[in-house]
Amino acid sequence: MEKTNLFVYNKIMIEYKETGHSLLFKSVSDLSFYSAGYEECKPGQSYGPTFRTYQLMHFVLSGKGELHINEHVFPVSAGDAFLVPSGVISYYEASKEDPWCYTWINFLGINSQAYMHQLLSASDDIYILRNLEVAKYSDLISKILSLQGNSTSCYLKANSILLHIMAELFQDIAFDERNWGKESIADQVKFYMDVNYAEKLKLQDVAKTFGIHPNYLTRVFQKKFGVSPKQYLLNRKFKKACGLLTSTSLPISIIANSLGFEDQFAFSKLFKKQYQQSPSEYRKEHTPESI
Repeated sequence: MEKTNLFVYNKIMIEYKETGHSLLFKSVSDLSFYSAGYEECKPGQSYGPTFRTYQLMHFVLSGKGELHINEHVFPVSAGDAFLVPSGVISYYEASKEDPWCYTWINFLGINSQAYMHQLLSASDDIYILRNLEVAKYSDLISKILSLQGNSTSCYLKANSILLHIMAELFQDIAFDERNWGKESIADQVKFYMDVNYAEKLKLQDVAKTFGIHPNYLTRVFQKKFGVSPKQYLLNRKFKKACGLLTSTSLPISIIANSLGFEDQFAFSKLFKKQYQQSPSEYRKEHTPESI
């Protein structure tokens, strides 16, 4: 009798791993299924920090939690999907009051990184896709969890479902492939800053990364987006800061550090200049009573 690849842990976690084909075989394929699962997490349950050699995608069915990547803190709740590219160190934790339940699918392949980056580029939160019809994706992943064994048939079925999920995602985010791969240097720099805005980026270092002069970078960026790269980066940090102030109870010092500011004082000074009120005043005025 063929050994099953469906694992059930404490009846609240189910995982299916396809092991009939080697990781080398999958890594040189265009897009290849690796594993899928479902879990009802306990309060405060966490995973990581760690990184994977494959692409990771979780769909949150209920509850809340947080995703941590490169000192970014992303609140995640039901209806969201969080995506973690291969090689990226991440940590995620279920809410202590309302722990999440999620389903996931992992994959790899030659073009898997490109597909992942295309999805990441469609969201302001980079690693989070908001307001999805997650039940649809849960139903598709459930079909994978009904598979058993390592037959070629199971592998092809899992891959076909993976492709279906990817197709639905690209449709749901209204991805415009006509502009993908045709970005100007300004577009590339913008995406770079969107992904790395929590780091202590300096204009000179960003320009060096792209092999251009800082003055040229400023000129082409300003022309394309109507704002300097320095101000865009600061606006990006402030937008995230506002979200963290109103959706979490994290200390202001932690928020400042997670967004690459030197210290809480520097963050508060710039924040007040931008919004005419301190971070604590902003939090008090804009935080819903339920938080």
